[in-house]
Amino acid sequence: MADELLIFEQTIEAVFVRALHGRLSPACKERLLKAGLDLGQKLRPAYPFDAWMTFLRITAEELYPSLPLDQSAFKLGEAYMDGYRETMLGRAVLSLLRVLGPRRALMRATQNFRSGNNYTESRLKELGPRQFELWMNEVGPLPMFTAGIIHAGLRTAGAENIRVDLAGYDGHACTYCINWSEASVASGVAGKGDSKAATRSGSINSL
Repeated sequence: MADELLIFEQTIEAVFVRALHGRLSPACKERLLKAGLDLGQKLRPAYPFDAWMTFLRITAEELYPSLPLDQSAFKLGEAYMDGYRETMLGRAVLSLLRVLGPRRALMRATQNFRSGNNYTESRLKELGPRQFELWMNEVGPLPMFTAGIIHAGLRTAGAENIRVDLAGYDGHACTYCINWSEASVASGVAGKGDSKAATRSGSINSL
């Protein structure tokens, strides 16, 4: 893992410029500015991970004041994907997910997350048809933000009735227990080997 954990500009753009455009109050923007995110200026090429976590916490508190932080962070994770698909890189990545289907989309977890940061590592364990454990090395104090991203990504890949639960979390690394019902044929999974491959269980490493 990198010595300094960094979040790249396109990740900040996806959340704060694309997904939440017009939804942030002046009070929220002022809190973000004090924390180091000036939305009135050109975004920097990268931001420290700890600052990113602070930006997300502030935004969750301001947008969803009546919700527990876990729920509001999950909603922000889903919103991130809405904004990500509006970026040039996001359009390409999400188009690929629709072709790959849910299983192979999970197999690309490291590559997909690394498009927006310099530190993500992951391991995927297949427990059975459409049942997986996904370990991620660093999700910070907001593991449900990443859960929201995973949920929205699987939905994009064609999965239905998705569950993403925390199976283990130490404050940094997190293991997610993931399952879904049969993927939609419209996702491009049918005929591409996803269903047959999903009947085999085991570990998938080097993600």
